[in-house]
Amino acid sequence: MKTLLFPHRFQKVGWVIFSLALALDITLMFEGFDLDLFKGFYTGYIFNNIAIIGSVIGAILITCSKEKREDEMIAHIRLNSLLTALYINYALLIVAALAVYDLDFLNVMMYNMFTILLIFMAVFRYKIWRMKKGAEDEQ
Repeated sequence: MKTLLFPHRFQKVGWVIFSLALALDITLMFEGFDLDLFKGFYTGYIFNNIAIIGSVIGAILITCSKEKREDEMIAHIRLNSLLTALYINYALLIVAALAVYDLDFLNVMMYNMFTILLIFMAVFRYKIWRMKKGAEDEQ
């Protein structure tokens, strides 16, 4: 069966892109999305787009890259992690829809672009760690 996963080396590239974009995201968040590094030249929109696109591309490369040893068990864990991330993401979105109003909900939707990828990364890595720990305990 053919999979649409990137080669494993893309995972390392994804971590670099994601880390840099996340640092820019955090900087923009604390600056109020108004980062103006050059006098007279407004660069906030440019940096905002770089941060968003970099975060998404980095997270996609991390989550959609093969593991060193990609087998049926890893594929099964990947699918279960994706479904778990989907359920958690939409449960959080429903809670936010009930609790957050007006323009603040726009911020919730902005962060929601990334949450499914972040939740998937966390759940997948946790399940892989648990599988490897279980294999080590058997030895």
